[in-house]
Amino acid sequence: MSYRHFAFYNVTGALLWVISFTYAGYLFGDLPVVQQNLKLLIVGIIFVSILPGVIEIIRHRRAATKAKRVNAQK
Repeated sequence: MSYRHFAFYNVTGALLWVISFTYAGYLFGDLPVVQQNLKLLIVGIIFVSILPGVIEIIRHRRAATKAKRVNAQK
């Protein structure tokens, strides 16, 4: 993919992302449920954001352990 196409798709995706989340914040920001549970919502977002990294670390460590076992059996 050329840089020109990549940049176009990257900027388009970023704009759609920003517009959609800004609009969602505008729509849901005034809901009492959201206002009352804002801290819980923030913790949930942080957890979901960190989870893929934790899963990748666990997979990497398991693969390294498995590789050591295979090498030890040889």
